[in-house]
Amino acid sequence: MKKIIWIIIPLVVLVVVTLRFGASSEDYNADFEKYWKEKHDFFKNSRESPFVQKNISYEKVKVFPFNPDYRVNAKLHRFTTREILTLSNSDGTRTNYLKYANAKFKIGGTEHSILILKRPGFGNQYLTAFGDETSGETTYGGGRYLDLKIGKSDRIEIDFNKAYNPYCAYFDDFTCPLPPKENLLTVAIRAGEKL
Repeated sequence: MKKIIWIIIPLVVLVVVTLRFGASSEDYNADFEKYWKEKHDFFKNSRESPFVQKNISYEKVKVFPFNPDYRVNAKLHRFTTREILTLSNSDGTRTNYLKYANAKFKIGGTEHSILILKRPGFGNQYLTAFGDETSGETTYGGGRYLDLKIGKSDRIEIDFNKAYNPYCAYFDDFTCPLPPKENLLTVAIRAGEKL
């Protein structure tokens, strides 16, 4: 009986690891393709698309190839005190945001952190505007955004493969918040939407 248990346990562990990590690469890639297809479809066809509203032909945005190294698991530290941060916008105006949390993660063996903000009165929406070493060269100089899902856990997934440009990257008449200094990353994030 003990021999059978010692054989079964490693097999169960192997199956769990294979299911968790073996198929995940394909799942991640499929999720990446679906995300950008939906974004292209929105820009091309939705009445809410700025391209459709302005009657401007939409050309498919260019994105970096999917890279699992830029999908990170971060440690989330929620702030216990309410602190307002005023961000400059692309048009020179300013907007107030609530400092919600700080997320720490590693890319290329180096630890980084990103500040997560919440706009008062906008429900469960979180702003994660960031700049990096590609900003102004291969990506938009005013920074890029990420949408995050935040639950009750102290861990959060940050998928830079889904980093996207704000509307002001396409049209000057849009107002977009610029990344706070805490989110100017000292690493090249070669993932997500290009310039």
